Amino acid sequence: MKNSYIGYKIPDRIDSRNIRYKFSGQSLLEILLASALGVILIGSSINLIGTSLRFFNSAKQNLQANSLIRQEAEIIQSLARDNWHSIYDLTKDSNYYATSTNNIWSFAAGEETSTINNIPYKRYFKVYNVYRDSNGNIATSGLEDPSTQKITVFLDYGNNYGISSNLSFYLTRSSNNQVLNQTDWSGGPNQTGPIPYPGNKFDSADSNINYASTTGSIYMTTPTSTRACLTSSILDTGVTGGAGFNSLLWQGSLGTGGVVQFQIAFSNSSSGPWTYYGPTSQVDYYTFVSPYPMNDDSVAFPTTGLASPQNNRYLRYKVCLSTSGTTPQVNDIIINWSP
Repeated sequence: MKNSYIGYKIPDRIDSRNIRYKFSGQSLLEILLASALGVILIGSSINLIGTSLRFFNSAKQNLQANSLIRQEAEIIQSLARDNWHSIYDLTKDSNYYATSTNNIWSFAAGEETSTINNIPYKRYFKVYNVYRDSNGNIATSGLEDPSTQKITVFLDYGNNYGISSNLSFYLTRSSNNQVLNQTDWSGGPNQTGPIPYPGNKFDSADSNINYASTTGSIYMTTPTSTRACLTSSILDTGVTGGAGFNSLLWQGSLGTGGVVQFQIAFSNSSSGPWTYYGPTSQVDYYTFVSPYPMNDDSVAFPTTGLASPQNNRYLRYKVCLSTSGTTPQVNDIIINWSP
């Protein structure tokens, strides 16, 4: 019986010569192509890994450099807060680095070298004077401000120290504030000094100054428009090389038509000479005039010029009272300064 299936004749024999194995050639080509692509991808992966490693190492070096620079800056800021002259007295535009002995930090001339994670580093900093123009702004020229310094920290690293980074910032002498505060003059005159604290005495006073009140305040015995003045003792900050003087504040009352005026004298010698200055010169005063309630506002001392008391160890003040009506009264005189 012939084989048949729903009208389709099934051949008795299959002629293998009529069969074409087309997939054999394509499979070989695909294998070769896949192998070639694999080699390319492996090579690209190796290059990518190498690039990534170089980028990672560079980023790690930059991060380490940034950390080392900021560490040095923090040490400089800390030492300057404790002792301004540790920075100010360094030779300008010369190389220095921070060093520690028995956990006490100081500055040494030269450069600090080290190797971290097989990377050589060289670290140092420089100090520069700062100048201000007539408006008090930092400028490339003008009058030197001894209460401000510019610091630049340098870091060289890598092979032959071929990579460099730096950080610049300004330091101002306004931290670690101290006060010279006189609240009582009832002890009387003839205390010339120098003394670290004013106490309840002073150097001299005009006859129209009443200092013997029970509150210790000073005022005019006879109110008049003629100026009557009191001169303080010589006040010693104890800072070799000179302190930074920030501001003047007084408290009391201007009365009716009253005027309260101050001048400041300063020196690095306890024997003077004592030249008294207002904000700009010998002929002007820090002046507070009635009826304006200015006696609770502090006034800043100048940082530049002949009238600037900066970087002087000794200071004394002169306070003068006058009025067209009732007498002004001074209860407290406060001078803010920084070591």
